[in-house]
Amino acid sequence: MKKPFLFFGFQILVLLLTAQPYVDPFQVRYTYAFRLGGNSRGTPFTHLWAGSDLPIKIKNNTYLLLSPFYENWQIDSSSVKNILPTVQSIAFPIGLILPLKNKKWTMVITPILRTNGEELFAKNTFQFGGVGFLGYERSPGQKIRFGAYMNADFFGLFFVPLVGADWKMDERNYFFGLLPGRFTWEHQFNSHLFGGMTFRAITNSYRLNDGQYVRIDDNQLSAFLDMYPVKNICFTLEPGYGILRKLRTGTDKKIYTTTDKWGDGLFIKVSAAYRVRLKK
Repeated sequence: MKKPFLFFGFQILVLLLTAQPYVDPFQVRYTYAFRLGGNSRGTPFTHLWAGSDLPIKIKNNTYLLLSPFYENWQIDSSSVKNILPTVQSIAFPIGLILPLKNKKWTMVITPILRTNGEELFAKNTFQFGGVGFLGYERSPGQKIRFGAYMNADFFGLFFVPLVGADWKMDERNYFFGLLPGRFTWEHQFNSHLFGGMTFRAITNSYRLNDGQYVRIDDNQLSAFLDMYPVKNICFTLEPGYGILRKLRTGTDKKIYTTTDKWGDGLFIKVSAAYRVRLKK
């Protein structure tokens, strides 16, 4: 009996492009930042994210990776609830995996269209950007990657060079990701339990109904524990700390009208995923 087409796509991803040892056809993630003392603006907050990775074969060695996601931010202050309106986003990243003549090299190009705002699909809420990177396989289980991220944010063109790795240290330890976006060390305790450390850098901007925008910056360092009660079902507990947070509002002229420290502090992240672990 033939395997489902989508599952075949996951196996191809193992060989071509994946910058992590698993693929999540669906994941939902919830973050709660704890209240701190004083008048630190922006703490606590909640962040909800839900998305998927779906590979589709176009032709031999050429693939699409569809990764739509939704996110929602609710930002309070230490004393006033909902100091800013709830903002949200729907994004449509479409990864294109192209074969290169030298089999040690891979190329991934991902244009991203999104609507970011207090209201989705409203006027002046659309952004366009993308990610492009090359990967080089130094040896089996050891790949390096470099490229760039660019997005037409409401505060201006946001451009960041990227460098990363997909590096299997041994049978239990794995490093993967692209900095400054995300980088993870994962350790396997057994077939049902994984853990490690993750760094994430977040920069996004959202259109408000009054015509201004809000820019959110956060840098999160966390420990995580992945639990697999059954195959392909993963629950994650991830406590961490956010640093160098900033919350800024601005105008269409790309001039900030307010700039505030967002309130560095503790958060807890919980998530659930249907996950396909990849053999590398």
